[in-house]
Amino acid sequence: MANRHQARESALETFYAWHSAQQDGGMIPGLISSRLQHEERDDQDENYLRELVYGVTDNVDALDEIIKTAVRGRSLRSVASIELNVIRMAVWEMQNRLEIPYRVIINEALELTRDYAGESPRGFINGVLDNLAKQLRPNEAGVR
Repeated sequence: MANRHQARESALETFYAWHSAQQDGGMIPGLISSRLQHEERDDQDENYLRELVYGVTDNVDALDEIIKTAVRGRSLRSVASIELNVIRMAVWEMQNRLEIPYRVIINEALELTRDYAGESPRGFINGVLDNLAKQLRPNEAGVR
C-alpha cells in the first residue's frame, strides 16, 4: 500500500523549497520529481503527493484566508514557513479528502511539525487546526 505519510513529508519539503523561491509555480514539477527520487521514500503515494502539492499551491490564497480566521492575534507573516505549510496541507486535506477523519489529519500535521519544526510549535498548530476542524467539519467535530 502506498504511504501517504511519506507523501506528506515530500509535499512539505516541496512547499519549503517553493516558499523559499517566492512561490514560483514553474518550479513545482521539478521539485516533485526530485522528491519522488528520494531513496528513503520508495513507498510514498506518488499520486497523493502530486494531488496535495498542486491542491495547496493552486489554492494558497484561499487556504490562507481560511487560516487567518483561526490564527487570532497573529499575522500569517509571523508564522514560520514550515508551520504555515503544515497548516495549509491539513486545511486542504480537511476540505478535499473527506474520507480521512479530521483527527488523523491533525495527528499527521502534528507529527510533521515535530519532525520538521520541533516540539514548541505543536501546541499552536494543534489549536489552529482544532478551530479550523470545527469550521470545516462541524458534524465530525461535534459542533452543534
